[in-house]
Amino acid sequence: MKRRSFLATTAAAAVGTQVLGGVPLKAFTPMNMPVPMQPDDDRVLIVVQLFGGNDGLNTIIPVDDPNYYAIRPTIAVPKEKAISVLSRVYMHPALAPKDQYGFPQMFEDGRLAVVQGIGYENPNLSHFRSTDIWLSGFNSSDPEVRLLDGWLGRYWSKHLPGFPEQLPPDPIAVQIGGSLSMLLQSPKGDIGIALSDPQKFFELGQGLSPDMTPMSDETRYGREFNFVRTVAEQCDKYSSVVKNSFDKGKNVATYGEGGFIQQMKLVARLISGGLKSKIFLVYMGGFDTHVQQQDEYQNGLHPYLLGQLASGIGSFMQDALSQGFADRVVGMTVSEFGRRPYENGSRGTDHGAASAQFVFGNGVRAGVYGQSPDLTNFDGNGDVRYQWDYRRVYADVLENWFGGSPQETEDVLQDRVLPLGVLQRATSVDDAYEGRVEVNIRVSPNPSAEHVSVEWYQPVNGVTTVEIYGTDGRYVKTLLTDRLAPGTHRVSADGLQSGSYLCAVMINGRRSVAPLTVVR
Repeated sequence: MKRRSFLATTAAAAVGTQVLGGVPLKAFTPMNMPVPMQPDDDRVLIVVQLFGGNDGLNTIIPVDDPNYYAIRPTIAVPKEKAISVLSRVYMHPALAPKDQYGFPQMFEDGRLAVVQGIGYENPNLSHFRSTDIWLSGFNSSDPEVRLLDGWLGRYWSKHLPGFPEQLPPDPIAVQIGGSLSMLLQSPKGDIGIALSDPQKFFELGQGLSPDMTPMSDETRYGREFNFVRTVAEQCDKYSSVVKNSFDKGKNVATYGEGGFIQQMKLVARLISGGLKSKIFLVYMGGFDTHVQQQDEYQNGLHPYLLGQLASGIGSFMQDALSQGFADRVVGMTVSEFGRRPYENGSRGTDHGAASAQFVFGNGVRAGVYGQSPDLTNFDGNGDVRYQWDYRRVYADVLENWFGGSPQETEDVLQDRVLPLGVLQRATSVDDAYEGRVEVNIRVSPNPSAEHVSVEWYQPVNGVTTVEIYGTDGRYVKTLLTDRLAPGTHRVSADGLQSGSYLCAVMINGRRSVAPLTVVR
């Protein structure tokens, strides 16, 4: 494609989306954009999308619950076949691929967290709407509410200087395969690229650097033309950046066959080669297991997919450890919903609600988050009840991995959500120097039948907020917001209904959390 033709064709579109080698190009006029600074760290997030709805009950097995075997007489995993890890969790045997670094070893090494019961209230059982809910970070099943952009797109579009008129030297996000996901879209434009083959991407992008000078920004056409001109220039540049990183990179681990495994291999090679992208999105479909999910020998589509998942992530982690970039990378799985607790008579399961997800990497606080599902207490639709709002992991990523503030999390999610604590806090900022401190919280009495107080010692002067959240991580109420001097402080938490809560004391943007139980 000629440079002049590319610019003329794309600018003339004015609205809508065109695609060049997997790179969606949007022509619009950005107005009144802030210019925040991009963090100068090299942390990376890998998002693994499991499309179709992964069956959590056959992923992390509740082997000691007889109800599990009663409601799944033909597809349940026998206790003697499940993989026991540290006597705390039982995994599907497919998650331990033979002679490979599988999930049980990652868990034992402190590189894997299991989040049970993750979901959201009033779950939507449509693949597409629920996927949009997970990728956008907005929980709305209302068809009148259009979900157009992703939580990562919204966050990073605010952290790119001058975006989208000025784009970073490296693509902020890379999706392996397909057209660009909603996850990487923002109100200001797309924050990443989609590619399958670095060589083909390079060939498609070459020669697009414009030979036409920018136009005046005084007209709408001129502003749109200049934006598309910048994107064309960046396509040319990104094609070279990606190709150079691929050529410089390498894989030292052994990878098996399979599309997902090869995606993880490509991600490892691009990181190894120096690509400075912050986000990689990889994808595996097939989890809509209505029929022949598994037989009595633990063979079938679901075991195959779990084996591919563990093999791809395990090989990637071996690569990262061997090449020295393991401390820079964490990953998380997302799937739009789980499966029904009862098998359906076709050796399969139908669309359900809450499920189990994984977070992996050296920066993980390894362990099991949440209890085994209560198979005697389903929701009104007969599905497993959720324990954690899925956005608690998102809040973890934004605050504890990328170093965002609680206010930024609230802005991105348009809701107050408490981080789950599944990620270690990774920051180059000296929190104590900035007065961002953790404190010990004393809630008394706890449990409380009537009056309850929250007490803490504050060693620094600062803005202090005391909030109450539900155990799912969603905001309930604010008890205090004030600038306080150093010393011991106390606030009443009366007026709460019976139930379990989390009390969060935040000083200068740093939270400390303590449990609170009210029994009326």
